[in-house]
Amino acid sequence: GDTVLIPYGTYHETVAVDISDLTIEGIPNEQGEWPVLDGEFKLADGFVASGNNFALGKLAVKNYNDNGVLVEGATGVHIYDMYAERTGTYGIYPVRSTNVLVERVEVTGVEDAGIYVGQSENAVVRDCMAHGNVAGIELENTLNGEVTNCHAYNNTAGVLVFVLPQLTSKISSNTRIHGNLIESNNLENFARGGVVSFVPPGIGVLLLGADNAEVYENVIKDNKTGGIGVYSLTRTGVFEPNELDVGPLPEGNQIYDNILVNNGYDPDTFLTDLGISGADIIWDGSGANNTFDQPGASSFPPILPKSSWPTFLHRAYDNILNFAVEQLM
Repeated sequence: GDTVLIPYGTYHETVAVDISDLTIEGIPNEQGEWPVLDGEFKLADGFVASGNNFALGKLAVKNYNDNGVLVEGATGVHIYDMYAERTGTYGIYPVRSTNVLVERVEVTGVEDAGIYVGQSENAVVRDCMAHGNVAGIELENTLNGEVTNCHAYNNTAGVLVFVLPQLTSKISSNTRIHGNLIESNNLENFARGGVVSFVPPGIGVLLLGADNAEVYENVIKDNKTGGIGVYSLTRTGVFEPNELDVGPLPEGNQIYDNILVNNGYDPDTFLTDLGISGADIIWDGSGANNTFDQPGASSFPPILPKSSWPTFLHRAYDNILNFAVEQLM
């Protein structure tokens, strides 16, 4: 494929790419600073790409109204060594794409998700920083996603894994979140709309309707509402039942071997109004085969099913808990 090199400088434009096998890379100056695309809040997007085998790196994108980088419907996406600031809804946004790698990217000041992988398959987000956003890193309706060695801090919520209704992809499954530092995500929610506008401040990791996610070997600390939340779409109050064309319950999720410190110390009223206290782990009791192997972690409910439980006990506990939560809601 071809490579386009962008000389150091500041550019005020939108770059649209509809061909395949293309790499676009900035040439840093002597100080190592990258070229800048600055939309001056007059333009919607920094980069819009739809070709396969697309790579983009060593650039900064700032001050766009919708997205910093939007890649749609591509196979083979590599976004690396980038900085995105105040780019509207999303910083880095690969959607309906396959074989996606986002690495060494920093995103801040975004009204929805800093790094947002939507309706994609085989997507890796690694060695990234997300801070000052509503959601730091979000995987939505994505199959085989991975978030690793990232630092998510000072967002409303650090890392989110969602399945949302009314989209082409109907599943969120087989996500691995591991080896990340997820801390102090207590920023007031400043989203202009969408599901993320309902997320209470103070959440480290949130699994919403996700299936077969593994959350392990992360350091999750100082998130005031909860360290890890596992929730059903049906209990958010955000969706009408007739809208739900996806499996709304979180199922088969495994939470283990995380370091959880000082989470849930000042929970949002979203929880306390339901009589739920803040904790390291908050589960609404929904879904089957969710396991939590976190000795010493504070939790709601106080007893969480473990992987060592026999099936009959797990099933009985799920049933009792579901009944109890339905009464509560």
